Amino acid sequence: MVVLVALTSEVAAETEAARVDAMVDGLPQLAKIERGRARVTVHGAVARAKQREVVAVADQVIADVARRFTAKTGDPHAEIRLCLLPDDTRYREAVGAFDGSSPSDWGFYRPDLRVAIANLGASIGNLRHELVHPLIGDDFPRIPAWLNEGIAALYGTAKWNGKRFEFLVNYRLRDLQRAIKDGTLPTIAELARSTDADVRGDRAMTFYAMARYVLLFVEQQGKLSQLYAELRGAKDKAAHEAILTSYVDGAKFVAWASKLRR
Repeated sequence: MVVLVALTSEVAAETEAARVDAMVDGLPQLAKIERGRARVTVHGAVARAKQREVVAVADQVIADVARRFTAKTGDPHAEIRLCLLPDDTRYREAVGAFDGSSPSDWGFYRPDLRVAIANLGASIGNLRHELVHPLIGDDFPRIPAWLNEGIAALYGTAKWNGKRFEFLVNYRLRDLQRAIKDGTLPTIAELARSTDADVRGDRAMTFYAMARYVLLFVEQQGKLSQLYAELRGAKDKAAHEAILTSYVDGAKFVAWASKLRR
């Protein structure tokens, strides 16, 4: 019985991988981007007039993440396949290649298949957000969920100034300020100790918002790259807590966040 279950699971995984490969191969290849250690192939059902724009945005994200966060030396990482769909209908069709229900109507990344998929119909910010996940995941394999989602969320609402991305205040401020008002905002220490279940569970909107704005708070002090490097080098959650609380005073963060406006 154990052998049968194991074989059935393996066959199912291979079947899903084959379906996903077919889905990716069925999308036009728009570009191959090689920067630093990143190797990204961009596929997409994108109108010809938009193709150059989406490839440029992907290249900007790869360059910006490399400049701010990822290690500069080492062997190239395995290929990331970035799949871009133009609207909800095409996105849902593509998502059908994966087992189970989609974790998001906007996009997601499957590290086991090395496929990132984004719904451009919702926002081009979804391209930026989903591409960040494999780039930093390759650099920091044990990255905590709050940091992973927080960095990706920064890129989700950002403006390219010709040299780098500027991270902007966005809709997640609503969830952050509601939690402050209701007294349900986690402490900085609780954020640092949070698990995947915390960040992606019933309080996901609060944790996503807090992670994004804690990182924006640090970015506005010019210390985000330094914080990331220290967290990457830390060995456990206790060390993460000590590092994050040394960068962010909870009371000052709440005072700053309470005054933000979209």
